[in-house]
Amino acid sequence: MLLTAFTMQTRGFDVSYYQGAVTQATFTCLHNAGYQFAIIEAQIGTTFNANAVQDYQRAKAAGIKNVDFYIFPTTKQDARTQVRNTIQKLQNAGVMTGNMVWLDVENIDLFYPTQAQNQQFITAMLSEMSNMLGANRVGVYSNWVQWQAIVGKGWTGAQPHQIWYPHYDNSQSFSDFQSFGGWTKPSIKQYQGDQNECSTALDRDFY
Repeated sequence: MLLTAFTMQTRGFDVSYYQGAVTQATFTCLHNAGYQFAIIEAQIGTTFNANAVQDYQRAKAAGIKNVDFYIFPTTKQDARTQVRNTIQKLQNAGVMTGNMVWLDVENIDLFYPTQAQNQQFITAMLSEMSNMLGANRVGVYSNWVQWQAIVGKGWTGAQPHQIWYPHYDNSQSFSDFQSFGGWTKPSIKQYQGDQNECSTALDRDFY
């Protein structure tokens, strides 16, 4: 969605692979409820989300203007290979139209045992994503707790990409944001997780 300025109270949501195919009626319901952007999981581990393309198409058909994707990576596959595999599928389907792909960096148990290894792994993924899309269409999903555990709070190797962070305080405000990884201003906040609305499960976000 190429955020260049902060417009408060623009509401959005994200859905994962585990929601399965989200129906057209659900996307229409969410649009009518005031949601203006969506972020869809395109990859989880070594699995490409077979519903991601249809979810994008249905979200756009419902009138949701900005629809991005995110990748939940795996250390069981080469970093650059998994990026290419996922983004090429999205490009071939015609659903990469100036939108963004976010790299999900959370859950230390799914990463390497050392921060140095994780830094190299994440650098390779972001580099390949930037090569394929351009650096301004690549973002990172993480927060200060996850980042510190996985790569070290002070590691700034993911700059200059945008940051989307989770903090479930039920508040559409960036006042809770704690600087990490060189980021001093967030682009998106995930402020509620595991909500049920319009016959699907989702997380709520805003920018």
